[in-house]
Amino acid sequence: MRIVFVMIFVIGSVFANSFVDAITSGEKEGDIHLLFDYTSSSPDLNGTKYQNSAFLATSFGLYYHSAFYGYFRAHIGFRGALPLIQSSRKSTYEGGRGDAARDFWNTNKAMLARSYLEYFDGDTSIRLGRLEDETDALTNHFDGLWVQNKTLGFLLIDFIWINQQGTVLPRELSGFEKLNTKYGGTYYLGATLELLRFLDLKLYGALTPQLYSFIGFKAALDVSHATANIGILTGFEHRNSAFSGKTSLLFHADVGYRYNIFYGELGYIRTGSSVGMGSLQETGNSVTPFFYFSGDALNYERNVNLFFGKIGIDANIIQAYLVYGYNTFNKNLSADNKKYSQGEVNLYFDWKTSDATNVIFYLLNTHGSKAAIPNLTQTGIAFRLGF
Repeated sequence: MRIVFVMIFVIGSVFANSFVDAITSGEKEGDIHLLFDYTSSSPDLNGTKYQNSAFLATSFGLYYHSAFYGYFRAHIGFRGALPLIQSSRKSTYEGGRGDAARDFWNTNKAMLARSYLEYFDGDTSIRLGRLEDETDALTNHFDGLWVQNKTLGFLLIDFIWINQQGTVLPRELSGFEKLNTKYGGTYYLGATLELLRFLDLKLYGALTPQLYSFIGFKAALDVSHATANIGILTGFEHRNSAFSGKTSLLFHADVGYRYNIFYGELGYIRTGSSVGMGSLQETGNSVTPFFYFSGDALNYERNVNLFFGKIGIDANIIQAYLVYGYNTFNKNLSADNKKYSQGEVNLYFDWKTSDATNVIFYLLNTHGSKAAIPNLTQTGIAFRLGF
């Protein structure tokens, strides 16, 4: 990240007046969240995310981006969180001690959010720094480089280098971890062919040396009120992977329909019989229909067959959706070939009560797979003030 700030300083020093104008005429935004979260797990497994917890915390963010100076502009953002009340301060999670450490790591109560230097000339975009955007099969926040080129109007080329990744969201602050630093992280290359304004064909792949690699294909149709997607990813586990020598698989298909402010979607997802998704979830999974609280059967087990449906509303003051999925699976890296099943329901509701305030409610429940994965119920409410 230091190289981004060095470049900004150099540009500012050489082109002082116009650079200052670009900085001072930019745009800023911020938010403050007050969040209450309650989780109940059966069984209650201390030291994992599957344990009973409750906490009240505040999360706050500040973001700014400059105007363009020539072809360049700068983005800078910070995010912090502070636990206010915790049901237990002795519970242990990967992120530290206390119930709030499940979502807000103790070691990162304040951290850099999206912050990068951007170059854009109409056909080419280059972003270097901490990025929050996503593309096919990559959803995590990451430090690195993203180059996009659309010199040929019907063809979009993406090249991404990921040095380290983590999460910086109003409801989650995690640590950033390097990806196989000895060999320079993860390298992603993708090509999107746009046909007839309603059909995209995508081919992409990624390599994390000595850990894993994957190739994927996707077709996306968007016409009138209807959408449809179908895709497949195949992963190859290398010698430093926990799944060394195995081949992973992720197939997905869905159809959707929009009418006015309402929309619905039906989908199917299948993972490989050997190690399921394997390491495909290491750099994020943009295919999962569930929001980030769960989806563990899909992400970490094998031989998954998942059917799901989603309905929602997308209006000016209300965004809401309900997802239900049911899957069958086998435990990964286990001699037990028993077939398990799990159902999952996600409910999300965001009501914009004024130009500056929102009320957000979410609910997660998994059920039917207690012997393989603990049943989890998680609910929360957040009040957001934006400025």
